Amino acid sequence: IIGSLSLCLFLSLFLAATSRRVMACQRQLQALLRGRARGKASTAARGLRLLPAVAASQGRCCSCLQQQDAAGRTNGSSSWNWPLAAALGAGLAAVSSSSRSPEPRSARCDVTHCEVLAAKLPGGSSLITLHVEKDRPGLLSDTTEKLKAQKLNIREARISTEEGSNRAKHVYVVQDKLSGGGLSESRLAEIKKTLLELGVGDCKAEPWPIYSQEEIARHTTPETGIWVSYKDGVYDITDFIANHPGGKDKIMLAAGKAIDPFWRIYQQHESRGNALTQLASLRIGDLKDPPPPEKQGACPYDTDPDRHPGLIFHNNKPCNAELPAELMMDSWLTPNPVWFIRHHHPVPVVDADKYRLIVDGVGTKSVTLSLEDLKKRFVKREVVATLQCGGNRRSELDKIHKTGGIPWGFGAMSTARWGGVYLREVLQHCAGLSLEGVEAFGVKHIVFIGMDDMQASIPVEKALSPYGDVLVAYEMNGEALPSEHGAPVRLVVPGVVGVRNVKWVGRIRASTEEAEGPWQRGLAYKGFSPMVKDLQNIDVENIHSMQELPVQSAIVMPKPGSVVELDDLEVRGFAWSGGGRGIVRVDVSVDDGESWVTADLLDGKEQSMSRAWAWTFWEASVPIPENLRGKEITVLCRAVDSAYSTQPERPEPLWNLRGLNCNCWHRVTVKHSDE
Repeated sequence: IIGSLSLCLFLSLFLAATSRRVMACQRQLQALLRGRARGKASTAARGLRLLPAVAASQGRCCSCLQQQDAAGRTNGSSSWNWPLAAALGAGLAAVSSSSRSPEPRSARCDVTHCEVLAAKLPGGSSLITLHVEKDRPGLLSDTTEKLKAQKLNIREARISTEEGSNRAKHVYVVQDKLSGGGLSESRLAEIKKTLLELGVGDCKAEPWPIYSQEEIARHTTPETGIWVSYKDGVYDITDFIANHPGGKDKIMLAAGKAIDPFWRIYQQHESRGNALTQLASLRIGDLKDPPPPEKQGACPYDTDPDRHPGLIFHNNKPCNAELPAELMMDSWLTPNPVWFIRHHHPVPVVDADKYRLIVDGVGTKSVTLSLEDLKKRFVKREVVATLQCGGNRRSELDKIHKTGGIPWGFGAMSTARWGGVYLREVLQHCAGLSLEGVEAFGVKHIVFIGMDDMQASIPVEKALSPYGDVLVAYEMNGEALPSEHGAPVRLVVPGVVGVRNVKWVGRIRASTEEAEGPWQRGLAYKGFSPMVKDLQNIDVENIHSMQELPVQSAIVMPKPGSVVELDDLEVRGFAWSGGGRGIVRVDVSVDDGESWVTADLLDGKEQSMSRAWAWTFWEASVPIPENLRGKEITVLCRAVDSAYSTQPERPEPLWNLRGLNCNCWHRVTVKHSDE
């Protein structure tokens, strides 16, 4: 009996002591959290500083502890349940002990959200942010490995740094591998605890924000931020608007909406990786209510014509394909099936019998012409002209720094014999636009509007010049114009960048201003300094639009990487210059420009030096120097036009944001075999 009483007394005293100790820990922590000590603001601050460490030591969340404490105070309770009190007591003891330790400070976890809304929705994600005080090589790899070890899919990883500082921010968008969604509260706490082991700074783990289409629709101005959605993502494109290659007006059509319908037309955004990469960097959250796929309807490209498999395709929707080098010099006139293709939209389906061309504008009388009118009421004219895309050879500039556009080789150009009527005869003799009217009404430009909603313009001087040879064309190489290349009627503007040669033209308008839209007033066909990396604070519309192109040449044969065995290297290629400037000379070198051989000019050399609209073929036989026999040789070419303009040596000074007008010396590296 005495032994039992002694044991009971001992247990009572132990439990009472433990209770007092736990309650003391509770009061101390509550005082620290709420700053109850008299006049001790620093006490509350210290409580807030200790809170993350206490939470982390127990695998708990800071705001959960705060919420539980607040709930206890609201209910008037002066005590917590025993397990929580014991946990907090142990946590406080651990924190107090560590505060006396001389070891260096570890990384802190600053959690602002516990709700995992993304985990409850399909496609939800979570956001992991590391605020790094001192970035180091390999941190991205280390963090990625830890996240993968937690069975997470990393949808996106971004690093941003502070200029002039070692501080950085690592952002990871993650999903649970098993559920395919965002992380639960317990998983978030587990991830935070794991990342604390890196000891790099503050970390934050939270759900990826989720927005409804209604919320996105409220963000349509720079003041509110310009938001769009794509598939299941939400993106803030405010800062990207000025740099959009298609121009500000076109991208603003999607402000506050889904861009999916637009990208179904401009499918090059999805087929080329750079647009998707750039969009991913602007993501701010997930879309709560994405539209179902079945609402998208039929593909607008289903009616596009079949294409020759020999073309080099960069895109299919819209089609952008270049003439391969192997076919380029088979004929001076490029066969229609392998003509290079540059489209911005689906190919329109036009009934030739119902086709009507409207000609109107300032200083004219409006007229409407059918295809038969053009064929019977006007004298048929023919012009042989080469058309070249302004981005031809862009891939060479991309090697310096990525530009915006299709990575063309040198095959974004072709030549045809075009048949049709002179534009000046349509404007002057049919629409009544006289030279006096041009002066009186201030006509500066002739605008062409295509049935694919693409429009461009040329100066009125080019349009009305008797030596400009601008055609309203309905034939190509002796055949009816193919739908691929603008049927039933297109514009052919010799010597001018390809984009001004509007296909499927439905309207021609005399105007005091150049055409509207991204292809004339936007950045798409404007050249900027190599120092311009974005268009912030640049008035793009005031930059001159591309018209005539600079002198150009390229080596078609031999092909890069080929092996040559003869004592003389046989080189063939083409040369061309904008504005009708004929080719005076082509030089070829195999010793890095130390010496040059003048090439023989072939087809095209008989053109007028002031109306040489088509390319000129050339060939040269270059002796292999003794010191280069059996070695790798770089073959160079450069052309000189009738203005005695020549090609610059290097591409670096030519680099520009859009990758236009690349006409540096063309280089092809081959291997000479001396066996």
